[in-house]
Amino acid sequence: MTFFILTFGCKVNQCESENIAKSMEKNGFRICGSYEQADIVLLNSCAVTGESVRKLRQSIHKIKHKNPNCILAVTGCVAQAESDEISKVSGVDIVIGNSNKIDIPDIIRKYLQNKKPTLKVDPIFNLKSFPNETINYAPHRSRAFLKIEDGCNRFCSYCIIPYARGRVRSKNISDIENDVKILAKNGYKEVVLVGINLSSYGMDIGKNLADAVEAVCAVGGIERVRLSSLEPDLMTDDILLKLSKEPKLCHQFHLALQSGSDEILKSMRRRYTREEYISVVDKIKEIFPSATFTTDLMVGFPGENEENFKDSLDLIEKVGFLKVHVFPYSVRPGTLAENFSGQIPKPVKTQRVHEVMEKSSETCQKVLESFVGKTCEVLYETIDEDGLYEGYTKEYIPVKTKSDKDLRGKVLPTKMGTIKDNYILCEYI
Repeated sequence: MTFFILTFGCKVNQCESENIAKSMEKNGFRICGSYEQADIVLLNSCAVTGESVRKLRQSIHKIKHKNPNCILAVTGCVAQAESDEISKVSGVDIVIGNSNKIDIPDIIRKYLQNKKPTLKVDPIFNLKSFPNETINYAPHRSRAFLKIEDGCNRFCSYCIIPYARGRVRSKNISDIENDVKILAKNGYKEVVLVGINLSSYGMDIGKNLADAVEAVCAVGGIERVRLSSLEPDLMTDDILLKLSKEPKLCHQFHLALQSGSDEILKSMRRRYTREEYISVVDKIKEIFPSATFTTDLMVGFPGENEENFKDSLDLIEKVGFLKVHVFPYSVRPGTLAENFSGQIPKPVKTQRVHEVMEKSSETCQKVLESFVGKTCEVLYETIDEDGLYEGYTKEYIPVKTKSDKDLRGKVLPTKMGTIKDNYILCEYI
């Protein structure tokens, strides 16, 4: 039978979807290119905002309308946090929680035998250790995502994820080493370490993030190690100094911000202040002089006034972000913020999103300008529609270049040339 996976949300979900696909193929299922043609459609859901849940429901109806005979399974964070509600949505045949993702092929096979609606969601807080997961492998790709951490202990006021992912659980260093050796053998040049709260890696097993990075960097064949989203208050001086000793580490830091206002950060139950965030950025700049910064920013959180919002705009400029992922706050049932007063009207949130995008576009251009004329190592990954090879520097500067040779999968010294829109047109050396 054929299957198709539609993934919502974060890089952890993307990583897990690749792992699920590999596991399904090992169990005799065949992946296909679209949900319209698939016998089984699996939706790996995201529950981070109310809007993400709405999009999931919308997708369920669309898929069933275009492929009414498919078996539709929902897994991921919505399946875990709202299992009863999502199982009652018309068209859903199987609901599988995050706690049961590793058993997806077996659960689907059992469904095929009895064709009875299936709800398989075990309590997430019962999970105490990191599962032995399949390693993803996608041919013709140069960058691999490796999940080394799951769960979050933070319980921010707007976030349901701890209830969907459970407590922090970390992959053992020996398992990380074995996984990365497989990835290197399969030709990957860059490994991106991902987790629900990556900065918390190791707190349950007596390790820390720097230990994981050191293990990955030690594997031959891997030329780069990149980190996904980080919590600023957990990037201690000790960890940063240890990271600075790893030449393979990419100097791009995705430091989650959410707001530049102390008042809003406190209401969000974030564990740092505006000045503490800036202090971490300054420390990273001191240790990694070429470092670039990306972030997530929420606008329109309950009670956010114009002064609070301007604090966020000011901080974008002060840090000088390469990229800001901005999104409007949407009410998430089951969170503390659901009942907060001072809900912001949608038009105001929309306007604030536009203002953040304009400000971040300005800071992005300044970052790109600072790289013009430099020579940087670029990992070339894909070809665009005009035949230009696309890749990224260690600092995540997007570049394109012409070549008669196939550059995909190669790391080459490249002279940074002319800025074109949101990338730099270069010449490799």
